[in-house]
Amino acid sequence: MKYILTPEEMKNADKNAIENYGVPSIVLMENAARSSAIFIHQIIAELGLKEPSFTFFCGSGNNGGDGFALARHLFDLYKVRVFWIGDETKMSEETHTNFLAAKRLGIPVTKLENNEEVERLTLDTEIIVDALIGVGGNENIRGLALDILRKIKNSKSVKIAIDCPTGLNSLNGVANEFCFEADYTITMFTYKLGLLINRGPDFTGKILVANLGVPNFIVKSISKTFAYETEDLPLLIPTRYRRSSKFNYGRVLIIAGSERYPGAAALTANASIKSGAGLTILASTNFHPALLPEVIRFPLPATVSGSIAKNSYDILLDEIEKSDAIAIGPGLTDDSETLSLVKKIIDNFKDRKKIVLDADGLKILDPNSILTKNVIITPHSGELSKITGIQRSQIEQNSYFLAKEWASKLNCIIHLKSVPPVTTDGEISYLCLTGNPGMASGGSGDVLTGIISTFAARGLPQLIAASLGAFVHSLAGDNYAQKYGMETLTASSLIDCLPEVL
Repeated sequence: MKYILTPEEMKNADKNAIENYGVPSIVLMENAARSSAIFIHQIIAELGLKEPSFTFFCGSGNNGGDGFALARHLFDLYKVRVFWIGDETKMSEETHTNFLAAKRLGIPVTKLENNEEVERLTLDTEIIVDALIGVGGNENIRGLALDILRKIKNSKSVKIAIDCPTGLNSLNGVANEFCFEADYTITMFTYKLGLLINRGPDFTGKILVANLGVPNFIVKSISKTFAYETEDLPLLIPTRYRRSSKFNYGRVLIIAGSERYPGAAALTANASIKSGAGLTILASTNFHPALLPEVIRFPLPATVSGSIAKNSYDILLDEIEKSDAIAIGPGLTDDSETLSLVKKIIDNFKDRKKIVLDADGLKILDPNSILTKNVIITPHSGELSKITGIQRSQIEQNSYFLAKEWASKLNCIIHLKSVPPVTTDGEISYLCLTGNPGMASGGSGDVLTGIISTFAARGLPQLIAASLGAFVHSLAGDNYAQKYGMETLTASSLIDCLPEVL
């Protein structure tokens, strides 16, 4: 599991380590430098560089202190020079200690006083290290720091950021036009939120997490945002026991499809049964020929347009009662009679049934809707825009924060199909850091609904079912892309790759 912190949470983690566990801040800085040096030796070996030269840019804050300490670790093996900006009198004790140590060891340490000195710099160096500001900074860079970023913007040197690229907001991932474009970011203790969302991935390069010599339980006790790793799958997917039957692995009812869109329903149902459901029942007015034979067909009366008729409610009651999870929405159309049926089911069963609401089913929601934590909704940015009345562009720029806000307002679990996708109950959130652009094709979301529904039916809590389902869905996409590329990736391909993931 990856543990992800906001800048404020990171400050609390540092404070916790220092004040409650007695690890001095200068020890944390030294461990950060030593761990960073180990990563840099590995980077040099991977790139095949021979005795590369380093140019450091340091500020006078603690990020600069990390830079001064790191320069000391590298100085004995490589050609190192340091340029710094700021005010020596405002340095923290640990930063000033490392600043003086670097100078006394004979490392060339030069203060940059004005733009003219920045412009005169020659950047004939293999590696540039950014230790100007760190996680305390944001996109609003001014003065000499901005002059330096402009100077090195088009440099061909390998670029390494310490903790966070200067010019990147480590909370929301908003970036300055001249943000330091790192090939590698060595971040301290754990992942920072802004490195992973919005423009963050465009500027961080490969993220490496430096060990500060304190246990991970400090981070775990503070973090409210997570991302799965493949090692989490066998720990979270429910175990199958020798003495069991199909009734032990979840009964999924899918209310989906129409005369016009039977394929959407088939994709959801096929994904459900291939994700390990004991039983998958598809209730619809039309059944696609590609529907797997293991899926139980449950025909329903149709409206004039071929969608599910409102009088299907009484017909469905027994199946709803027997189900462990219900998926509603893919391919339903916007037929008013069908949507009226969906609303009736949600209103009557949201308190006691696990429900996944997707696609056309989301059209029953508005800003005043109140659901329960039994309900997972899976909108993309446009669908969340229609639910909330917030412009789609705003949602795309603030997906993490708006997903949390509206999960609280609507009182449900939201899986927002953004980049990266975020799953949240308003308090705890999961980012999905896998997946690829090849998955941006019709039907991909229908497959996701089927996977999530099965995980919910198999007993996982709704937040875990949704977030883990998204992770498995994305791994299937990556599995296909690795073998065949992204251009031919279809929703059906995702289902075909589920066995290799699960």
